[in-house]
Amino acid sequence: MKLSSAAKYFDKTTASDAYSSLTTFKCQIDPLDMYRVDGTRIKIRTMSTAPGVTLPARGAIIVHGQAYLVGDVSVDQWNDENIRNRYVLQGADYIAEVQTISEVLSDTAGTLAYASIDFNKYNTDERDNSDYHPQYHVFFGGSETVPTNSIITAGARSYLVRKSHRTMAGLTDALSNELDDPVIDTATLVDRSYNPITDTYTDTPTAVRCVRVRWQDHFTYLSQGSTKYETGDMQVFVPLSVTPNPSDVVTLPDGDWRVLSVVDLTGYRSLHVRRA
Repeated sequence: MKLSSAAKYFDKTTASDAYSSLTTFKCQIDPLDMYRVDGTRIKIRTMSTAPGVTLPARGAIIVHGQAYLVGDVSVDQWNDENIRNRYVLQGADYIAEVQTISEVLSDTAGTLAYASIDFNKYNTDERDNSDYHPQYHVFFGGSETVPTNSIITAGARSYLVRKSHRTMAGLTDALSNELDDPVIDTATLVDRSYNPITDTYTDTPTAVRCVRVRWQDHFTYLSQGSTKYETGDMQVFVPLSVTPNPSDVVTLPDGDWRVLSVVDLTGYRSLHVRRA
């Protein structure tokens, strides 16, 4: 019996495409290395298949009810012949939704994808408070696109993507800051028009869906003259349908906030605001 045939004989485990249970294949899953018990590493496995097996395009599988993300292939060879394909698996316990900020503001559905969330570190800023603000690695299949400044929702928590990159193992790693509640809120902006005939102003309030984030998570200094951060400042994202100006007042459920600067970005506007 050829070595490749002998190796294939022990492929007794059935794995399915995490996004389509109708697509299945046979594989071998190595036992858990019990010494690796830090965080999500407890669910790291290695898998091997015969060379002719094609894995799901989005790089996520389910084995005995557990979802895994599948890394890049590493090929075992013997006598100049490919005999086994090996992969690193990482447990994916979340189905996350990835949305651009404009999609969040318009309440448009994003992309659903299996994800693994692993703690990275705590960020602190003594100018604001002594709270710890956690940062995470959110892993996806290698074919998933996770843009910078997109918002990930998983497990009733929201995360702002700072940067994403493809890891050496072949997964997409989105380095993300956890957002404080409330993330999604309603902002009321007042459009004031002047009537020169009557010498009066007419105020027209407009309520829009908005996203609130810490100033430290998403700020831009356009010049040396830009208003500098002060304790309690915040960034508020609003749709392009509204055009607030510096010195305008935005009303949120927790009070009035004065707009200090407005930056137009792709699909939304970012407001630097301070308590009025």
